[in-house]
Amino acid sequence: TTGKVVALFNHAIVVYDIEEGANFINLREYEDIVPRDVLHEVLSIALEIGREGREGRHIGTAFIIGCEEEVLKRSHQAVINPYHGQPDDVRNILDHSNRESVKEFSQLDGIFIISNEGRIVAAGRYVDTSSRSIQIESGLGGRHRAAAAVTQDLPVVGITVSESGGIVRIFRDGVCKITIGSEVNI
Repeated sequence: TTGKVVALFNHAIVVYDIEEGANFINLREYEDIVPRDVLHEVLSIALEIGREGREGRHIGTAFIIGCEEEVLKRSHQAVINPYHGQPDDVRNILDHSNRESVKEFSQLDGIFIISNEGRIVAAGRYVDTSSRSIQIESGLGGRHRAAAAVTQDLPVVGITVSESGGIVRIFRDGVCKITIGSEVNI
């Protein structure tokens, strides 16, 4: 028998590959930084982006969750921030009616900054933190290095979507903690 079994719990996502064994994503491991519901929602959107792309093409993006004021200090706006001045209900990542706009803005160069409460603070930002000391998998690009670097400097979680292949990665403490194939549905 082959295939994958996916189970969603309040505290974790379990992906069991019948051939290779279990991969366990314990969302509790990130609770000291970000609430599970916010992490779950951002991870779910990232997997959709990785799987579906946008307008028939693959896209890559990144999300930094937590310590939004400090992340803003360590980044700069690459394009006009589409969330600046918008009402809180439009910026709430937990509101499913906002998913399509998040996916649309994921085509912008740069990262999303999301507060611990799930408020989208910015999209289209460049991280200014140095990534010289970062050790990540060969072949990963700038968004992965930026996510690793900012998670090394601050108590934040970074989630990246690779443009090539749609692979989703979760960064914490300067390292990639989890790699997920975008075919996983949560």
